Amino acid sequence: MEKELTTLAAPVATTTEASKASLPQENSNANERSAYRKQRWIFGLGGIALLAIILGISWWQSPAFRTYVEDVPPTFYYFLVAGFIFAMIDGAIGMSYGITSTTFSLSMGIPPASASTAVHISEILSCGIAGWMHQRMGNVNKKLFKILILPGIAGAVIGAYLLSSLEHYAMYTKPLVSLYTLILGTVILLRAIRAQRKKHVTKKIKKIGLLGFGGGFIDAIGGGGWGSIVLSSLIAGGRHPRFSLGTVKATRFFIAMLSSLTFITVLYHVHWDAVLGLVVGSAIASPIAARVSNKISAKTIMVAVAVIVILVSMKSIYSFVAKII
Repeated sequence: MEKELTTLAAPVATTTEASKASLPQENSNANERSAYRKQRWIFGLGGIALLAIILGISWWQSPAFRTYVEDVPPTFYYFLVAGFIFAMIDGAIGMSYGITSTTFSLSMGIPPASASTAVHISEILSCGIAGWMHQRMGNVNKKLFKILILPGIAGAVIGAYLLSSLEHYAMYTKPLVSLYTLILGTVILLRAIRAQRKKHVTKKIKKIGLLGFGGGFIDAIGGGGWGSIVLSSLIAGGRHPRFSLGTVKATRFFIAMLSSLTFITVLYHVHWDAVLGLVVGSAIASPIAARVSNKISAKTIMVAVAVIVILVSMKSIYSFVAKII
């Protein structure tokens, strides 16, 4: 009888020891996540403080800037609120800032090139911080980064130059961009519906350079999509999600910066009220989004965003077709 009891007790002891051994690893992961959230909060507040200092100095030292602020157009405040909301959405589900901002800009009458300019300039700071933090956490695959960065920049610059050159034909480019946002909205909706389904992948995607070029080009043309296109393709192709996310975030900074420089250089007129509104709104939202991102249903937000983007895009396309008819 004693031998039987000993035999039965052994597995229980083994299980207990295994669970104890796994506790340090779980605690380590929890501490890393906590440290990451605290760093996002600190850097977000630091960005807001830096922006406040710059604006304060400009206010006291530049009469022209003071006059401009006093005569700020109402659209600035619309985009400030919109930038805050879209950054909160992006913080909750990790995507959709570009597509929601572009859709909103087009609905406000901003031409496609100016809309994409505003989105990319407002993303430079947040993408730089996110990329740097992923680098510190070891989430950036250097080999993948090198393969993506040059084709991505080339595609982004070409796309930005092409869209800027067609600014005078905004009447025709706007419905095309709306068609693109309609497609992305549908993709987001399908992703939300299929969120619980697991995909089994056996082969890794090979043409990463071509993927980077296409992602950068479409991102510049449509005001967003680098993350949705490149990240989704890498993960669907069998790449590790954590390293794919970190690498895509790191390259996003350079895509946004080079796209913005191209737009500013080529465009004759930039809607700075929209740019500043998105920049300030997203900067304010960044630290808050980092705190509340885990308290909101990501699937619900994805469905809501997708429906709004689809409806607004369809309205824009319908208006264009109605004018032609």
